Amino acid sequence: MKKLLFSILLLGFGSTLATVGGRAFPASSPASRIGLEEERVEKIAFYSKRSGSCQIYLMNADGSGLQRLTNNSAKEMSPAISPDGTKVAFASNRDGESRIYLMNIDGSDQRRLTNTMNVEILPSWSPDGTKVYFQIEVKGGNSILCVCSSDGKEFRKLTDGSVGYIYPTPSPNGREILCNDNGFQVYIMDADGRNPRRIGDAPTMRLRPTWSPDGRRIAYGLLHGMPPNHTTEIGVMDSDGGHEAAVTRDGSVNEFPCWSPDGKHIAFQSARDGNFEIYVMNADGSDQRRLTNDPGFDGAPSWGIVRILKR
Repeated sequence: MKKLLFSILLLGFGSTLATVGGRAFPASSPASRIGLEEERVEKIAFYSKRSGSCQIYLMNADGSGLQRLTNNSAKEMSPAISPDGTKVAFASNRDGESRIYLMNIDGSDQRRLTNTMNVEILPSWSPDGTKVYFQIEVKGGNSILCVCSSDGKEFRKLTDGSVGYIYPTPSPNGREILCNDNGFQVYIMDADGRNPRRIGDAPTMRLRPTWSPDGRRIAYGLLHGMPPNHTTEIGVMDSDGGHEAAVTRDGSVNEFPCWSPDGKHIAFQSARDGNFEIYVMNADGSDQRRLTNDPGFDGAPSWGIVRILKR
């Protein structure tokens, strides 16, 4: 079960900088002060094997404007766009084991955020951009949820490993954390890791839950069977576990949902066409369409409003 779980998982102050041409500028400064125009554009970050190794890419919300952000032989995975749209957190094994890194939205200034001795995966941002949540994999033990300030100076474990909580995602108001346990039940706990409580009926398994932008709904992968003989559909339920419904019904593997910034759409990875690609749909499941088209794996989307400074 632990080997299976790990294979599934592998699928301070907020940033004040925006970048252009690899140069950093204060995001709080009016663009006119530095002779630049600011543009806010919806982008989807994801990782792909199209180059042979897992690398981070960025594209427009309609699938156009593909941009490669990382370029090396390491595995670069699980990107998460920061709330202010100037940074991407991601996991990389460029130092041997998977660690959490940050980079500017244009791929510049890539640097390691954390300094633990454990495998670190699956970063997500606090809504104010001051913290990055992630999990560490302990050899012979359960996953542990952690948080680090976005300047890398403060690190804290939120859970003790007595229960293997995974996939941490803070709520839009920053007061709670949404996650799975290692049986793929959905839990909500306080932001400090205390008071975990399960939502949703057992024994239904719901993979990698994520909040809607208004905090009223939760999307997830509704798991049927166990890998590799399984299917998943994207499900949506109220944040208290009520009104659950599957919004995809094609009988393939649909998972890793993320919400659009306005909560009207959901992007997700799907293997319905034989290999994983990124799709988007309305939040009710209507108008499903493919955004990527490559023989290599495309998945783990993160949708955000990106700040771009132009001359």
